[in-house]
Amino acid sequence: MKKEDVALQAKVYLYHLNNANKENGIKKGEGWKFSQVTDAGRLAIEHDYYPTVSHQIEHKELQDFADNVMLYLKTNHPDIQVPDPSIPIEKDSEFLIAYSPSRIRR
Repeated sequence: MKKEDVALQAKVYLYHLNNANKENGIKKGEGWKFSQVTDAGRLAIEHDYYPTVSHQIEHKELQDFADNVMLYLKTNHPDIQVPDPSIPIEKDSEFLIAYSPSRIRR
């Protein structure tokens, strides 16, 4: 996949994240956390937290995608709070998922 395609996907991902941020009333103190996970990890996070925003991408392009997301997040979306910009990585991950750690499903 071309770098331009990965960058475009990152912008689309941030569009969905911005919508989730507004629709769910994420407050400044709550923020988002990102993880690179496998399908099982994604399902576990989606089971435990709401809202989530995930995107599947080939493993070899996932780090470039995550870097683009974080870059565009800092420059174009100051209203989306990310207190911890580090992204944990699972072995053989194929998803980037964002979730609000303070929004646990009950």
